[in-house]
Amino acid sequence: MKNADLLWKNGRLHLSGMLSSRRKIWLLAWLLGQIAALSSIGLLALSGWFLTAAGLTGLISLTTAYTFNYFTPAGVIRLLAIIRTAGRYGERLLSHDAVLGLLSDLRSSMFAHLAQVQQHKPASIRQMHRLISDIDLLNVWPLNVILPALWALTVMLLIILWSWYAGGLMLAGLIFVPLMCACVILPLLGNRYGFRLALQQAEQVEQRRAALLQPLAALTALLQWQQWPRFANQFHDQDQQYVSSQLQQQKIAGKIMLMQHIFLALAMILILWQGSHLMLRGQMSAAMLLAILLMILGFTELVVVLGRNILSYGLCHAACKRLNELIQTQNISTLEQKTLSEQIFIKAENVSARWPEAINGAENINFQIGNGEILHISGPSGIGKSTLLSVIANELPPCGGSLSCNDQPYTIWDWQGKIAYLSQQLDIFDLTLAENLRLGKADASDEELWTVLEQVQLAEWARSQPQALDTALGEYGAAISGGQARRIALARFLLRPYPVMILDEPFAGIDEQTCVQIARILEIQQQNGILIVASHQANYWPQAQVLAIT
Repeated sequence: MKNADLLWKNGRLHLSGMLSSRRKIWLLAWLLGQIAALSSIGLLALSGWFLTAAGLTGLISLTTAYTFNYFTPAGVIRLLAIIRTAGRYGERLLSHDAVLGLLSDLRSSMFAHLAQVQQHKPASIRQMHRLISDIDLLNVWPLNVILPALWALTVMLLIILWSWYAGGLMLAGLIFVPLMCACVILPLLGNRYGFRLALQQAEQVEQRRAALLQPLAALTALLQWQQWPRFANQFHDQDQQYVSSQLQQQKIAGKIMLMQHIFLALAMILILWQGSHLMLRGQMSAAMLLAILLMILGFTELVVVLGRNILSYGLCHAACKRLNELIQTQNISTLEQKTLSEQIFIKAENVSARWPEAINGAENINFQIGNGEILHISGPSGIGKSTLLSVIANELPPCGGSLSCNDQPYTIWDWQGKIAYLSQQLDIFDLTLAENLRLGKADASDEELWTVLEQVQLAEWARSQPQALDTALGEYGAAISGGQARRIALARFLLRPYPVMILDEPFAGIDEQTCVQIARILEIQQQNGILIVASHQANYWPQAQVLAIT
Protein backbone atom coordinates (compact mmCIF):
# COMPACT_ATOMS: atom_id res chain seq x y z
CA MET A 1 0.00 0.00 0.00
CA LYS A 2 3.09 2.29 0.10
CA ASN A 3 2.67 3.35 -3.55
CA ALA A 4 -1.04 3.96 -3.04
CA ASP A 5 -0.39 6.28 -0.08
CA LEU A 6 1.56 8.67 -2.35
CA LEU A 7 -1.64 9.48 -4.26
CA TRP A 8 -3.07 11.33 -1.26
CA LYS A 9 -2.12 14.61 0.38
CA ASN A 10 -3.82 15.67 3.62
CA GLY A 11 -6.51 13.07 3.10
CA ARG A 12 -7.37 14.27 -0.41
CA LEU A 13 -6.70 12.76 -3.82
CA HIS A 14 -4.57 15.02 -6.06
CA LEU A 15 -3.82 14.80 -9.77
CA SER A 16 -0.19 15.53 -8.98
CA GLY A 17 -0.09 12.27 -7.03
CA MET A 18 -0.91 10.25 -10.16
CA LEU A 19 2.78 10.36 -11.06
CA SER A 20 4.05 9.85 -7.51
CA SER A 21 2.96 6.27 -6.93
CA ARG A 22 5.08 4.92 -9.82
CA ARG A 23 7.55 7.77 -10.19
CA LYS A 24 10.52 5.76 -11.45
CA ILE A 25 8.49 3.95 -14.13
CA TRP A 26 6.87 7.18 -15.30
CA LEU A 27 10.25 8.91 -15.43
CA LEU A 28 11.73 6.11 -17.52
CA ALA A 29 8.66 6.09 -19.79
CA TRP A 30 9.04 9.85 -20.29
CA LEU A 31 12.74 9.47 -21.06
CA LEU A 32 12.20 6.73 -23.64
CA GLY A 33 9.30 8.62 -25.21
CA GLN A 34 11.40 11.79 -25.32
CA ILE A 35 14.25 9.92 -26.99
CA ALA A 36 11.80 8.47 -29.52
CA ALA A 37 10.33 11.92 -30.25
CA LEU A 38 13.74 13.56 -30.64
CA SER A 39 14.97 10.69 -32.81
CA SER A 40 11.91 10.96 -35.05
CA ILE A 41 12.33 14.70 -35.56
CA GLY A 42 16.10 14.38 -35.86
CA LEU A 43 15.65 11.63 -38.44
CA LEU A 44 13.35 13.83 -40.53
CA ALA A 45 15.57 16.90 -40.25
CA LEU A 46 18.84 15.04 -40.91
CA SER A 47 17.35 13.20 -43.89
CA GLY A 48 16.21 16.51 -45.42
CA TRP A 49 19.54 18.15 -44.75
CA PHE A 50 21.46 15.15 -46.14
CA LEU A 51 19.43 14.87 -49.36
CA THR A 52 19.56 18.61 -49.98
CA ALA A 53 23.26 18.92 -49.21
CA ALA A 54 24.12 15.90 -51.34
CA GLY A 55 22.04 17.19 -54.25
CA LEU A 56 23.50 20.67 -54.12
CA THR A 57 27.02 19.26 -53.85
CA GLY A 58 26.47 17.23 -57.02
CA LEU A 59 25.05 20.22 -58.89
CA ILE A 60 27.86 22.54 -57.92
CA SER A 61 30.80 20.31 -58.88
CA LEU A 62 31.48 16.68 -59.68
CA THR A 63 34.76 16.98 -57.79
CA THR A 64 33.08 17.93 -54.53
CA ALA A 65 30.47 15.23 -55.13
CA TYR A 66 33.19 12.56 -55.01
CA THR A 67 34.64 14.00 -51.80
CA PHE A 68 31.29 14.56 -50.02
CA ASN A 69 30.89 12.35 -46.90
CA TYR A 70 27.81 10.25 -47.62
CA PHE A 71 28.53 7.49 -45.14
CA THR A 72 28.46 9.30 -41.78
CA PRO A 73 25.04 10.98 -42.27
CA ALA A 74 23.61 7.75 -43.70
CA GLY A 75 24.88 5.83 -40.68
CA VAL A 76 23.44 8.39 -38.26
CA ILE A 77 20.07 8.21 -40.07
CA ARG A 78 19.98 4.43 -39.63
CA LEU A 79 20.96 4.78 -35.98
CA LEU A 80 18.20 7.32 -35.36
CA ALA A 81 15.66 4.99 -36.99
CA ILE A 82 16.69 2.15 -34.68
CA ILE A 83 16.60 4.41 -31.60
CA ARG A 84 13.15 5.75 -32.56
CA THR A 85 11.70 2.25 -32.90
CA ALA A 86 13.26 0.97 -29.68
CA GLY A 87 12.25 4.11 -27.78
CA ARG A 88 8.61 3.94 -28.87
CA TYR A 89 8.35 0.25 -28.04
CA GLY A 90 9.97 0.71 -24.63
CA GLU A 91 7.82 3.74 -23.82
CA ARG A 92 4.61 1.85 -24.67
CA LEU A 93 5.59 -1.07 -22.46
CA LEU A 94 6.60 1.07 -19.50
CA SER A 95 3.74 3.57 -19.68
CA HIS A 96 1.10 0.86 -19.88
CA ASP A 97 2.75 -1.00 -17.00
CA ALA A 98 2.67 2.25 -15.01
CA VAL A 99 -1.01 2.79 -15.91
CA LEU A 100 -1.98 -0.68 -14.72
CA GLY A 101 -0.01 -0.14 -11.51
CA LEU A 102 -1.67 3.25 -11.00
CA LEU A 103 -5.10 1.67 -11.49
CA SER A 104 -4.30 -0.93 -8.84
CA ASP A 105 -3.05 1.76 -6.44
CA LEU A 106 -6.13 3.92 -7.01
CA ARG A 107 -8.60 1.11 -6.39
CA SER A 108 -6.93 -0.26 -3.29
CA SER A 109 -6.32 3.18 -1.71
CA MET A 110 -9.83 4.40 -2.52
CA PHE A 111 -11.30 1.29 -0.93
CA ALA A 112 -9.13 1.82 2.15
CA HIS A 113 -10.30 5.44 2.52
CA LEU A 114 -13.92 4.43 2.03
CA ALA A 115 -13.50 1.64 4.55
CA GLN A 116 -12.34 4.18 7.14
CA VAL A 117 -15.61 6.10 6.89
CA GLN A 118 -17.68 2.95 6.23
CA GLN A 119 -19.88 4.59 3.57
CA HIS A 120 -22.54 5.26 6.22
CA LYS A 121 -24.45 8.02 4.52
CA PRO A 122 -23.40 8.43 0.89
CA ALA A 123 -23.42 11.98 -0.35
CA SER A 124 -24.91 10.88 -3.65
CA ILE A 125 -26.02 7.53 -4.95
CA ARG A 126 -25.04 8.76 -8.41
CA GLN A 127 -21.52 9.41 -7.14
CA MET A 128 -21.36 5.82 -5.96
CA HIS A 129 -22.45 4.66 -9.42
CA ARG A 130 -19.60 6.63 -10.96
CA LEU A 131 -16.97 5.44 -8.48
CA ILE A 132 -15.37 2.80 -10.72
CA SER A 133 -15.50 4.88 -13.91
CA ASP A 134 -13.97 7.89 -12.12
CA ILE A 135 -11.08 5.78 -10.84
CA ASP A 136 -10.50 4.35 -14.32
CA LEU A 137 -10.61 7.84 -15.82
CA LEU A 138 -7.71 9.12 -13.69
CA ASN A 139 -5.33 6.89 -15.67
CA VAL A 140 -5.76 9.34 -18.55
CA TRP A 141 -4.01 12.14 -16.63
CA PRO A 142 -0.38 10.99 -16.87
CA LEU A 143 -0.74 9.09 -20.15
CA ASN A 144 -2.71 11.61 -22.26
CA VAL A 145 -1.90 14.91 -20.56
CA ILE A 146 1.41 15.00 -18.69
CA LEU A 147 3.69 12.88 -20.91
CA PRO A 148 2.61 14.41 -24.28
CA ALA A 149 2.94 17.93 -22.82
CA LEU A 150 6.46 17.26 -21.53
CA TRP A 151 7.54 15.73 -24.83
CA ALA A 152 6.17 18.66 -26.83
CA LEU A 153 7.66 21.34 -24.57
CA THR A 154 11.10 19.74 -24.64
CA VAL A 155 11.11 19.46 -28.44
CA MET A 156 9.84 23.04 -28.81
CA LEU A 157 12.70 24.38 -26.70
CA LEU A 158 15.25 22.36 -28.68
CA ILE A 159 13.83 23.69 -32.01
CA ILE A 160 14.14 27.26 -30.73
CA LEU A 161 17.69 26.66 -29.49
CA TRP A 162 18.68 25.00 -32.78
CA SER A 163 17.19 27.90 -34.75
CA TRP A 164 19.21 30.29 -32.60
CA TYR A 165 22.36 28.27 -33.31
CA ALA A 166 21.72 27.92 -37.03
CA GLY A 167 20.15 31.30 -37.85
CA GLY A 168 20.74 33.63 -34.94
CA LEU A 169 18.61 35.27 -32.28
CA MET A 170 16.33 36.97 -34.81
CA LEU A 171 15.17 33.66 -36.30
CA ALA A 172 14.65 32.08 -32.87
CA GLY A 173 12.67 35.11 -31.66
CA LEU A 174 10.41 35.11 -34.72
CA ILE A 175 9.29 31.49 -34.26
CA PHE A 176 9.03 31.64 -30.46
CA VAL A 177 5.56 33.25 -30.38
CA PRO A 178 3.79 30.99 -32.91
CA LEU A 179 5.34 27.87 -31.37
CA MET A 180 4.26 28.99 -27.88
CA CYS A 181 0.73 29.64 -29.14
CA ALA A 182 0.52 26.21 -30.79
CA CYS A 183 2.16 24.22 -27.99
CA VAL A 184 1.14 26.05 -24.80
CA ILE A 185 -1.47 28.79 -25.09
CA LEU A 186 -4.03 27.02 -27.33
CA PRO A 187 -3.94 23.73 -25.34
CA LEU A 188 -4.33 25.67 -22.07
CA LEU A 189 -7.29 27.62 -23.41
CA GLY A 190 -8.78 24.45 -24.81
CA ASN A 191 -8.38 22.64 -21.49
CA ARG A 192 -9.98 25.53 -19.63
CA TYR A 193 -13.03 25.42 -21.89
CA GLY A 194 -12.93 21.64 -21.98
CA PHE A 195 -13.29 21.53 -18.20
CA ARG A 196 -16.84 22.86 -18.44
CA LEU A 197 -17.61 20.43 -21.24
CA ALA A 198 -16.21 17.58 -19.18
CA LEU A 199 -18.54 18.37 -16.27
CA GLN A 200 -21.45 18.50 -18.69
CA GLN A 201 -20.42 15.21 -20.29
CA ALA A 202 -20.18 13.46 -16.89
CA GLU A 203 -23.72 14.57 -16.06
CA GLN A 204 -25.04 13.43 -19.43
CA VAL A 205 -23.33 10.05 -19.15
CA GLU A 206 -24.99 9.43 -15.78
CA GLN A 207 -28.42 10.50 -17.05
CA ARG A 208 -28.02 8.34 -20.15
CA ARG A 209 -26.95 5.37 -18.03
CA ALA A 210 -29.91 5.75 -15.69
CA ALA A 211 -32.35 6.11 -18.60
CA LEU A 212 -31.08 2.81 -20.03
CA LEU A 213 -30.57 0.61 -16.96
CA GLN A 214 -33.44 1.53 -14.64
CA PRO A 215 -36.29 0.43 -16.95
CA LEU A 216 -34.48 -2.87 -17.66
CA ALA A 217 -35.26 -4.02 -14.11
CA ALA A 218 -38.94 -4.18 -15.08
CA LEU A 219 -38.57 -4.99 -18.77
CA THR A 220 -41.11 -7.82 -18.79
CA ALA A 221 -43.79 -5.78 -17.06
CA LEU A 222 -43.18 -2.75 -19.26
CA LEU A 223 -43.45 -4.85 -22.41
CA GLN A 224 -46.57 -6.60 -21.13
CA TRP A 225 -48.34 -3.30 -20.45
CA GLN A 226 -46.95 -1.66 -23.60
CA GLN A 227 -45.06 1.01 -21.64
CA TRP A 228 -41.60 0.20 -22.96
CA PRO A 229 -41.75 2.67 -25.92
CA ARG A 230 -42.14 5.56 -23.46
CA PHE A 231 -38.93 4.64 -21.62
CA ALA A 232 -37.18 3.86 -24.91
CA ASN A 233 -38.00 7.36 -26.15
CA GLN A 234 -36.63 8.87 -22.94
CA PHE A 235 -33.38 7.00 -23.44
CA HIS A 236 -33.32 8.07 -27.10
CA ASP A 237 -33.60 11.71 -26.03
CA GLN A 238 -30.77 11.33 -23.51
CA ASP A 239 -28.67 9.54 -26.10
CA GLN A 240 -29.22 12.30 -28.65
CA GLN A 241 -28.12 14.92 -26.12
CA TYR A 242 -25.00 12.89 -25.37
CA VAL A 243 -24.20 12.43 -29.08
CA SER A 244 -24.74 16.16 -29.73
CA SER A 245 -22.35 16.97 -26.88
CA GLN A 246 -19.76 14.57 -28.32
CA LEU A 247 -20.04 16.24 -31.74
CA GLN A 248 -19.63 19.64 -30.13
CA GLN A 249 -16.51 18.46 -28.35
CA GLN A 250 -15.08 17.07 -31.58
CA LYS A 251 -15.75 20.38 -33.34
CA ILE A 252 -13.97 22.32 -30.61
CA ALA A 253 -11.01 19.93 -30.69
CA GLY A 254 -10.94 20.29 -34.48
CA LYS A 255 -10.87 24.08 -34.20
CA ILE A 256 -8.04 23.93 -31.67
CA MET A 257 -6.00 21.65 -33.96
CA LEU A 258 -6.73 23.90 -36.95
CA MET A 259 -5.45 26.92 -35.04
CA GLN A 260 -2.35 24.94 -34.04
CA HIS A 261 -1.65 24.11 -37.69
CA ILE A 262 -2.10 27.77 -38.61
CA PHE A 263 0.45 28.89 -36.02
CA LEU A 264 2.88 26.17 -37.09
CA ALA A 265 2.42 27.22 -40.71
CA LEU A 266 3.10 30.81 -39.62
CA ALA A 267 6.30 29.65 -37.96
CA MET A 268 7.38 27.95 -41.19
CA ILE A 269 6.61 31.10 -43.21
CA LEU A 270 8.68 33.18 -40.80
CA ILE A 271 11.52 30.66 -41.08
CA LEU A 272 11.41 30.85 -44.91
CA TRP A 273 11.28 34.64 -44.82
CA GLN A 274 14.15 35.13 -42.40
CA GLY A 275 16.05 32.12 -43.76
CA SER A 276 16.01 33.53 -47.29
CA HIS A 277 17.65 36.72 -46.03
CA LEU A 278 20.26 34.69 -44.16
CA MET A 279 20.94 32.59 -47.28
CA LEU A 280 21.44 35.70 -49.40
CA ARG A 281 23.97 36.95 -46.85
CA GLY A 282 25.64 33.55 -46.78
CA GLN A 283 24.83 33.01 -43.11
CA MET A 284 22.72 29.88 -43.62
CA SER A 285 22.75 27.04 -46.12
CA ALA A 286 19.67 25.77 -47.97
CA ALA A 287 20.16 22.36 -46.40
CA MET A 288 20.08 23.83 -42.87
CA LEU A 289 16.97 25.88 -43.70
CA LEU A 290 15.19 22.76 -44.95
CA ALA A 291 16.26 20.85 -41.82
CA ILE A 292 14.61 23.45 -39.55
CA LEU A 293 11.42 23.37 -41.65
CA LEU A 294 11.29 19.59 -41.40
CA MET A 295 11.78 19.82 -37.64
CA ILE A 296 8.62 21.95 -37.48
CA LEU A 297 6.76 19.37 -39.58
CA GLY A 298 7.86 16.59 -37.25
CA PHE A 299 6.91 18.74 -34.25
CA THR A 300 3.35 18.96 -35.60
CA GLU A 301 2.71 15.32 -34.66
CA LEU A 302 3.41 16.08 -30.99
CA VAL A 303 1.46 19.35 -30.89
CA VAL A 304 -1.84 18.11 -32.34
CA VAL A 305 -2.03 15.45 -29.62
CA LEU A 306 -2.35 18.28 -27.08
CA GLY A 307 -5.23 19.79 -29.03
CA ARG A 308 -6.94 16.43 -29.53
CA ASN A 309 -6.95 15.78 -25.77
CA ILE A 310 -8.44 19.10 -24.65
CA LEU A 311 -11.08 17.32 -22.55
CA SER A 312 -8.63 15.06 -20.77
CA TYR A 313 -7.68 17.58 -18.11
CA GLY A 314 -11.29 18.53 -17.43
CA LEU A 315 -12.45 14.91 -17.22
CA CYS A 316 -9.60 13.95 -14.85
CA HIS A 317 -10.07 17.04 -12.67
CA ALA A 318 -13.81 16.40 -12.44
CA ALA A 319 -13.25 12.73 -11.56
CA CYS A 320 -10.75 13.67 -8.85
CA LYS A 321 -13.15 16.26 -7.47
CA ARG A 322 -16.05 13.79 -7.32
CA LEU A 323 -13.94 11.19 -5.51
CA ASN A 324 -12.81 13.75 -2.94
CA GLU A 325 -16.39 14.92 -2.46
CA LEU A 326 -17.42 11.33 -1.85
CA ILE A 327 -14.80 10.90 0.90
CA GLN A 328 -15.50 14.33 2.38
CA THR A 329 -19.29 13.83 2.39
CA GLN A 330 -18.97 10.53 4.16
CA ASN A 331 -16.64 12.05 6.77
CA ILE A 332 -19.08 14.91 7.33
CA SER A 333 -21.91 12.41 7.73
CA THR A 334 -20.24 11.06 10.87
CA LEU A 335 -19.98 14.45 12.60
CA GLU A 336 -22.29 15.27 15.52
CA GLN A 337 -23.49 11.69 15.73
CA LYS A 338 -24.01 9.73 18.91
CA THR A 339 -21.71 6.97 20.01
CA LEU A 340 -23.25 3.53 20.18
CA SER A 341 -23.27 1.65 23.45
CA GLU A 342 -22.48 -2.05 23.70
CA GLN A 343 -26.18 -2.87 23.79
CA ILE A 344 -27.86 -2.47 20.39
CA PHE A 345 -31.53 -2.94 19.61
CA ILE A 346 -32.63 -2.41 15.99
CA LYS A 347 -36.31 -2.04 15.15
CA ALA A 348 -37.98 -1.70 11.73
CA GLU A 349 -41.59 -0.56 11.44
CA ASN A 350 -43.24 -0.71 8.02
CA VAL A 351 -39.90 0.00 6.34
CA SER A 352 -39.89 0.25 2.55
CA ALA A 353 -36.57 0.00 0.74
CA ARG A 354 -36.09 1.09 -2.84
CA TRP A 355 -33.23 2.66 -4.77
CA PRO A 356 -33.99 6.11 -6.22
CA GLU A 357 -36.21 5.85 -9.31
CA ALA A 358 -36.31 2.04 -8.96
CA ILE A 359 -39.62 0.32 -9.64
CA ASN A 360 -39.36 -2.62 -7.22
CA GLY A 361 -38.21 -2.94 -3.64
CA ALA A 362 -39.02 -4.38 -0.23
CA GLU A 363 -42.29 -3.08 1.25
CA ASN A 364 -43.69 -2.83 4.80
CA ILE A 365 -40.87 -4.67 6.56
CA ASN A 366 -41.12 -5.21 10.32
CA PHE A 367 -38.58 -6.83 12.64
CA GLN A 368 -36.82 -6.42 15.98
CA ILE A 369 -33.35 -7.70 16.78
CA GLY A 370 -30.84 -7.23 19.60
CA ASN A 371 -27.49 -8.47 20.86
CA GLY A 372 -26.82 -12.16 20.44
CA GLU A 373 -29.65 -12.64 17.92
CA ILE A 374 -29.63 -13.70 14.27
CA LEU A 375 -32.04 -12.43 11.61
CA HIS A 376 -32.43 -14.54 8.48
CA ILE A 377 -34.01 -12.71 5.52
CA SER A 378 -35.52 -14.96 2.86
CA GLY A 379 -37.53 -14.46 -0.28
CA PRO A 380 -37.43 -14.99 -4.04
CA SER A 381 -34.78 -13.35 -6.19
CA GLY A 382 -35.49 -9.74 -7.07
CA ILE A 383 -37.86 -9.17 -4.16
CA GLY A 384 -35.61 -6.58 -2.52
CA LYS A 385 -33.49 -8.46 0.04
CA SER A 386 -30.24 -6.78 -1.00
CA THR A 387 -31.92 -3.37 -1.05
CA LEU A 388 -33.20 -3.91 2.49
CA LEU A 389 -29.68 -4.85 3.61
CA SER A 390 -28.38 -1.58 2.12
CA VAL A 391 -30.89 0.29 4.30
CA ILE A 392 -29.83 -1.62 7.44
CA ALA A 393 -26.17 -0.99 6.54
CA ASN A 394 -27.05 2.74 6.44
CA GLU A 395 -26.03 3.01 2.79
CA LEU A 396 -29.56 3.84 1.62
CA PRO A 397 -32.27 5.78 3.46
CA PRO A 398 -35.65 4.02 3.71
CA CYS A 399 -38.30 5.40 1.41
CA GLY A 400 -41.05 4.63 3.91
CA GLY A 401 -41.61 3.60 7.51
CA SER A 402 -39.04 4.03 10.29
CA LEU A 403 -35.79 2.32 11.22
CA SER A 404 -34.50 2.93 14.72
CA CYS A 405 -31.66 1.85 16.99
CA ASN A 406 -32.10 1.89 20.75
CA ASP A 407 -35.44 3.69 20.23
CA GLN A 408 -33.81 6.61 18.41
CA PRO A 409 -33.53 7.40 14.67
CA TYR A 410 -31.08 5.10 12.92
CA THR A 411 -29.10 7.88 11.24
CA ILE A 412 -28.17 9.82 14.39
CA TRP A 413 -25.79 7.08 15.48
CA ASP A 414 -22.14 6.94 14.48
CA TRP A 415 -21.92 3.60 12.63
CA GLN A 416 -18.29 4.07 11.63
CA GLY A 417 -16.46 0.82 12.28
CA LYS A 418 -19.62 -0.74 13.73
CA ILE A 419 -21.07 -2.45 10.65
CA ALA A 420 -19.50 -5.22 8.60
CA TYR A 421 -21.40 -5.43 5.31
CA LEU A 422 -20.64 -8.19 2.81
CA SER A 423 -22.56 -7.49 -0.39
CA GLN A 424 -22.88 -9.77 -3.39
CA GLN A 425 -20.26 -7.64 -5.17
CA LEU A 426 -16.97 -8.73 -3.60
CA ASP A 427 -14.05 -6.37 -3.06
CA ILE A 428 -10.97 -8.39 -4.00
CA PHE A 429 -8.04 -6.35 -5.31
CA ASP A 430 -4.89 -7.02 -7.29
CA LEU A 431 -2.95 -7.37 -4.06
CA THR A 432 -1.51 -10.27 -2.12
CA LEU A 433 -3.66 -12.48 0.11
CA ALA A 434 -2.25 -10.80 3.22
CA GLU A 435 -2.83 -7.29 1.85
CA ASN A 436 -6.42 -8.12 0.93
CA LEU A 437 -7.08 -9.48 4.41
CA ARG A 438 -5.44 -6.52 6.16
CA LEU A 439 -7.92 -4.18 4.53
CA GLY A 440 -10.14 -5.38 7.37
CA LYS A 441 -7.47 -4.75 10.03
CA ALA A 442 -4.34 -2.92 8.95
CA ASP A 443 -2.17 -4.02 11.87
CA ALA A 444 -3.19 -7.70 11.85
CA SER A 445 -0.29 -10.06 12.50
CA ASP A 446 0.48 -13.09 10.36
CA GLU A 447 -0.81 -15.30 13.17
CA GLU A 448 -4.16 -13.51 13.07
CA LEU A 449 -4.32 -13.95 9.31
CA TRP A 450 -3.67 -17.68 9.57
CA THR A 451 -6.34 -17.94 12.28
CA VAL A 452 -9.09 -16.42 10.16
CA LEU A 453 -7.97 -18.49 7.17
CA GLU A 454 -8.39 -21.58 9.33
CA GLN A 455 -11.88 -20.40 10.27
CA VAL A 456 -12.96 -20.08 6.64
CA GLN A 457 -11.24 -23.33 5.65
CA LEU A 458 -8.60 -21.70 3.45
CA ALA A 459 -5.45 -22.18 5.54
CA GLU A 460 -4.53 -25.49 3.91
CA TRP A 461 -4.96 -23.98 0.45
CA ALA A 462 -2.86 -20.92 1.39
CA ARG A 463 -0.05 -23.08 2.78
CA SER A 464 0.02 -25.09 -0.44
CA GLN A 465 0.74 -21.94 -2.47
CA PRO A 466 4.43 -21.18 -3.15
CA GLN A 467 4.05 -17.62 -1.85
CA ALA A 468 1.66 -18.49 1.03
CA LEU A 469 0.32 -15.18 2.42
CA ASP A 470 2.09 -13.29 -0.38
CA THR A 471 0.07 -15.08 -3.05
CA ALA A 472 -1.26 -12.57 -5.60
CA LEU A 473 -5.04 -12.79 -6.03
CA GLY A 474 -5.26 -10.93 -9.33
CA GLU A 475 -7.55 -8.11 -10.43
CA TYR A 476 -11.06 -8.72 -9.05
CA GLY A 477 -9.74 -12.00 -7.62
CA ALA A 478 -9.17 -13.45 -11.09
CA ALA A 479 -6.54 -15.89 -9.80
CA ILE A 480 -8.95 -17.63 -7.40
CA SER A 481 -12.41 -19.17 -7.56
CA GLY A 482 -15.61 -17.36 -6.64
CA GLY A 483 -16.03 -19.45 -3.49
CA GLN A 484 -12.47 -18.69 -2.37
CA ALA A 485 -12.99 -14.97 -3.02
CA ARG A 486 -16.15 -14.97 -0.89
CA ARG A 487 -14.38 -16.77 1.97
CA ILE A 488 -11.49 -14.30 1.86
CA ALA A 489 -14.01 -11.45 2.06
CA LEU A 490 -15.62 -13.19 5.06
CA ALA A 491 -12.22 -13.74 6.70
CA ARG A 492 -11.58 -10.01 6.43
CA PHE A 493 -14.57 -9.40 8.73
CA LEU A 494 -13.43 -12.03 11.22
CA LEU A 495 -10.22 -10.14 12.02
CA ARG A 496 -11.99 -7.86 14.49
CA PRO A 497 -15.39 -7.71 16.18
CA TYR A 498 -18.31 -5.77 14.73
CA PRO A 499 -21.49 -4.99 16.69
CA VAL A 500 -23.52 -5.58 13.53
CA MET A 501 -22.58 -8.01 10.73
CA ILE A 502 -24.68 -7.99 7.54
CA LEU A 503 -24.14 -10.71 4.95
CA ASP A 504 -25.76 -10.96 1.52
CA GLU A 505 -25.68 -14.54 0.18
CA PRO A 506 -22.47 -15.32 2.13
CA PHE A 507 -22.30 -18.98 1.05
CA ALA A 508 -22.65 -18.63 -2.73
CA GLY A 509 -20.17 -20.95 -4.44
CA ILE A 510 -19.17 -22.73 -1.18
CA ASP A 511 -19.74 -26.43 -0.55
CA GLU A 512 -22.21 -27.67 2.09
CA GLN A 513 -19.71 -28.91 4.67
CA THR A 514 -17.69 -25.69 4.57
CA CYS A 515 -20.89 -23.64 4.86
CA VAL A 516 -21.85 -25.44 8.08
CA GLN A 517 -18.41 -24.84 9.61
CA ILE A 518 -18.31 -21.16 8.63
CA ALA A 519 -21.87 -20.66 9.91
CA ARG A 520 -20.78 -21.89 13.36
CA ILE A 521 -17.76 -19.53 13.31
CA LEU A 522 -19.97 -16.56 12.37
CA GLU A 523 -22.43 -17.46 15.11
CA ILE A 524 -19.62 -17.53 17.68
CA GLN A 525 -18.14 -14.30 16.30
CA GLN A 526 -21.49 -12.50 16.73
CA GLN A 527 -22.62 -14.11 19.99
CA ASN A 528 -22.49 -10.68 21.63
CA GLY A 529 -23.49 -8.77 18.52
CA ILE A 530 -26.09 -8.88 15.77
CA LEU A 531 -25.94 -11.11 12.68
CA ILE A 532 -28.24 -10.36 9.72
CA VAL A 533 -28.10 -12.73 6.75
CA ALA A 534 -29.98 -12.66 3.45
CA SER A 535 -29.85 -16.10 1.90
CA HIS A 536 -31.89 -18.79 0.18
CA GLN A 537 -30.41 -21.28 2.65
CA ALA A 538 -32.14 -21.17 6.04
CA ASN A 539 -30.90 -24.41 7.60
CA TYR A 540 -27.55 -23.12 8.87
CA TRP A 541 -29.06 -21.11 11.72
CA PRO A 542 -32.14 -23.00 12.96
CA GLN A 543 -32.47 -20.70 15.97
CA ALA A 544 -32.52 -17.54 13.82
CA GLN A 545 -35.47 -15.20 13.56
CA VAL A 546 -36.85 -15.55 10.01
CA LEU A 547 -38.05 -12.59 7.99
CA ALA A 548 -39.76 -13.76 4.81
CA ILE A 549 -40.21 -11.07 2.15
CA THR A 550 -43.02 -11.78 -0.30
